[in-house]
Amino acid sequence: MKMSMNKYMHPRNPYKHPPNFKQLAIQYAEFRTFVKQDISGKVTLDFKDVNALRSLSRVLLLKDFDLNVEIPPNKLIPTIPLRLNYLLWIEDLLNIQKIRSEEVWGIDIGTGASCVYPLIAAKKFKWNMLGTEIDEESIKCARKNVSQNLLDKYIEVYQITQDTLLIEVLNNTSKTFKFCMCNPPFFSSKQELHPFFKSRRSNRPHPKNAFCASVGEVVVNGGEVEFITKLIKESKELKYKIDIFTTMIGHKSSLNQLKALLREVEVCSFKQTEFCQGRTTRWGLAWTYLDIDLRKIPEIQKNSKTKPKAPLSYIIPNSNNESYRTENINIIIRKILQDLKVEIIEEKINKGNIVYDIKAYSNTWSNQRRKKREKLNQLQHSIPSQINGGNEKSDDCSQIVEHIDSRNSSLKSNEDVEVSDLSSSDKNSDLQDTSEKLSEMDIASNTPKREHEDDDDDEEYYDNKKFKGESSVNNNNYIAQFFISLKKVNVQIIMEIFSIDSNTNRETLHQILQYFKNNIK
Repeated sequence: MKMSMNKYMHPRNPYKHPPNFKQLAIQYAEFRTFVKQDISGKVTLDFKDVNALRSLSRVLLLKDFDLNVEIPPNKLIPTIPLRLNYLLWIEDLLNIQKIRSEEVWGIDIGTGASCVYPLIAAKKFKWNMLGTEIDEESIKCARKNVSQNLLDKYIEVYQITQDTLLIEVLNNTSKTFKFCMCNPPFFSSKQELHPFFKSRRSNRPHPKNAFCASVGEVVVNGGEVEFITKLIKESKELKYKIDIFTTMIGHKSSLNQLKALLREVEVCSFKQTEFCQGRTTRWGLAWTYLDIDLRKIPEIQKNSKTKPKAPLSYIIPNSNNESYRTENINIIIRKILQDLKVEIIEEKINKGNIVYDIKAYSNTWSNQRRKKREKLNQLQHSIPSQINGGNEKSDDCSQIVEHIDSRNSSLKSNEDVEVSDLSSSDKNSDLQDTSEKLSEMDIASNTPKREHEDDDDDEEYYDNKKFKGESSVNNNNYIAQFFISLKKVNVQIIMEIFSIDSNTNRETLHQILQYFKNNIK
């Protein structure tokens, strides 16, 4: 049986300790009708009863937040621990900017009939909230919930059309917002709502809770990926009206596609997290176009048993047997590090193994292919202007262009070499051994095999080059700290790159390794 995930809840979430049903039954007559007590005195609740779930959410809101909330039949019943997990994570995101509560304006996209996110946000955090909604019945109920809790000063409920998620409402207000949040429809069809839907893994347990929601609240054409894709595209237009965009995600499989899109629209930073509660896991994704390093947010949960990631590894090609020696390759590595304008904190050499401890203060390694293409195009376009019609110069031009094309082809083939991680069950132990014995230079690992990178490596991203420029150096404002090791294993020289710095993400290491691969000749 799948164990409860409560221990991985946000550390400030009081529901890490499940509510006492017996105490709730004594305190609230409404809830008392739905509980049962066995002969041992244990009080239980039937989670397949939608009325029992609705009552539980209502009494938790009343007891813990002093909120009297109407949750209409056939509308989504909010699970309060999950809602609070999301809001506490947003509070962590806002704390990066050290914003006072009274200065916060947030948007809840699709606030629903209960209007639960704005209500808790206003009551607990004193934030100002704007909730958007399409459904007229839900809007009426949401406004009633705001009024009967005397929170009109903090909360506005705004009706929108289906055409946009944010553009319509932001075009009708002069406010700027610190964040937006969204709990999108997870499913693309009614069939997916069935617990035996074929996309569920055979070993995945079926839901234990009753389902209660209108189709419009949980189903949308294209599912959550299409919905959030629309949000990301709108966010690019509204990048300076909302500081941090966030969304909840119901399917882990959606994450990679969405993170790829965030890179495509050139966000400055993004951050992924998990919301764990009961037997349910959801995911959160935040992004910004401003110079806000979302990596600085504290992790909601860390599994102490999680092993460190293995180093990224690259076998240096042997193009010349005579010069294929570690000391010669090290000369090339040093030259590339100089070109990258990074700080070499320390260089250690022991028994032929070489390790660099490095800090980078700006992103000097990205977009190398684009820069090379631009340089080649510039050269190609400048050549015709030097030709006055003579056959001799025309032949010279052709030779130059052929040389450029061959260089470009060589660069491309070099770039296409696949990144490989150390493989086998020894990978993680190798890294742990490396980090623990770094001072003794005991760097040992197996010869790597090529394999695909873990899908979850790029849980965070930060690229501030558009704000800081490539010459900005501040000893307390580095964007990456990492190690590069060079060693000979059998007849191969292997370069490894890894980090034990929590603020240096896997995506950055991939980019740096790719730069080396493109430039080691």
